[in-house]
Amino acid sequence: MQTQVATAGATDRLPADITTKRRGWPALQWAWVRSARVRSARVVGRLFAGLPASTWLLMDLALLSGGVYASFSAYPPPALMDTPHVMLWQAQAVIAFAFIISSMIIGLYERETLALRSRMFTRVLLTAGVATIIAYTIIYVVMYATISRRITALAMTYFVVSGILTRFVAFGAIRRTERRLLVVGPRSLFESFQRAQQIGQFGVYKLLGFVTVNGSQRDRVDSPHYLGTVDGYFAAKEDPGATDIVIGNDGIHDPKLMDWIRPSLQRGCRVTDEATFYEKATGQIPVDQITPSWFLFADLKTHCDQRATLKRLLDMVVALIGLCLSAPLWPLIAIAIKLNDGGPVFYSQDRVGENGKVFRLHKFRTMRTDAENGKSVWASPNDPRVTRVGRILRKTRLDELPQLYNILLGRMSMVGPRPERPDIVEELSDVLPYYSERHLVKPGLTGWAQISFRYGASVEDAKRKLEFDLYYLKHTSFELDLMIIFRTVGTFLRGGL
Repeated sequence: MQTQVATAGATDRLPADITTKRRGWPALQWAWVRSARVRSARVVGRLFAGLPASTWLLMDLALLSGGVYASFSAYPPPALMDTPHVMLWQAQAVIAFAFIISSMIIGLYERETLALRSRMFTRVLLTAGVATIIAYTIIYVVMYATISRRITALAMTYFVVSGILTRFVAFGAIRRTERRLLVVGPRSLFESFQRAQQIGQFGVYKLLGFVTVNGSQRDRVDSPHYLGTVDGYFAAKEDPGATDIVIGNDGIHDPKLMDWIRPSLQRGCRVTDEATFYEKATGQIPVDQITPSWFLFADLKTHCDQRATLKRLLDMVVALIGLCLSAPLWPLIAIAIKLNDGGPVFYSQDRVGENGKVFRLHKFRTMRTDAENGKSVWASPNDPRVTRVGRILRKTRLDELPQLYNILLGRMSMVGPRPERPDIVEELSDVLPYYSERHLVKPGLTGWAQISFRYGASVEDAKRKLEFDLYYLKHTSFELDLMIIFRTVGTFLRGGL
């Protein structure tokens, strides 16, 4: 007992700093481990956030191929069958092809897929289901062969489980990644980024604030996010703490630009101009932030002869296939429209096409016959002028089928900006800069704006769609057209949801 008391007393008599160090060492170790885990999670999150769609596709194809191999190993096909069973390499090739088509239809590799767990789960399941249907169609109808249902079920189950787990890990890692964004520009630019973040864009960025080239009194007084002038801010901070810096148009032409950004570049900070950053983050071109010189440096390829020939060939093939596949639906749609209100089946309107030429557009009628009375009226989400049958046609996009006729005549393309009426074009051209430039290409049955944004119901909606149209003008390609077409098919299969 005396020994214990003496020992305790000796401990109490130790210097305070030594006692603190002894007691705090496990806590310091644990803090170091937690810090290392956070740093590792951020590195992994940035890796996942920066992966291109092609890498995700290769990862999924590897998982799917492994699942098919494991399925064949677990359930080898019988030697004697009335119908020949596909071989391993054939099954892997067909299922991989079906998966690629299905992923494009469902939109599995879109940037917003990793934004919600429910969206990831749903799209992986839908992709696996559609891929199974396509694979069975190819194997049974085209190849006149068969494949075991157990093999297909096991392979798809393996992919669904592994694919969802991989994405959940990526989701968690991306959520731990915090990219800190500093805006060098006016308050209006910073507030546009805030609005974009509120609607789900810029999800991996934390907005630090904004600095101005020449700070105004309004910036200082009205905004709590104002961090001063760029000279004062960067002079006072050796490390501004930003991982990304976006420079507005007014800062790009400043002669001291490199003096600001050189230290940031040396620290590994990503520095871009506002149009490039916004374009990569959202798939849009900010109309308010570009100048006429943008069209000079965008290197538009809208009139490239090779691309025009390939695009026209794609239009003809897809339009003919669409007409053949949809032919049985036309009389059913016509009967439904007639039974609904007895009005005409089709309606026609003048629309503005390529280079401002006006053409006649035909669609299945979805509104009452007295919907406009000769005057153009903006559509609304729950427009009371739309008939009961019209709501179904609009939701499934079946009302657009007669436009295939315009595509065959060369007035429209499968992919391009949505054609608008002349009076609306005139109105929007007066209030929206560069609106007429969307007519540099043929209007489309579907397009980047149509699959990325809802029906336009106001001038602000038209502005958002114009930003998507400008993005398509800059990045137009055969691959992008195919992706948009497949996504449109996915919209039809999902009933417009």
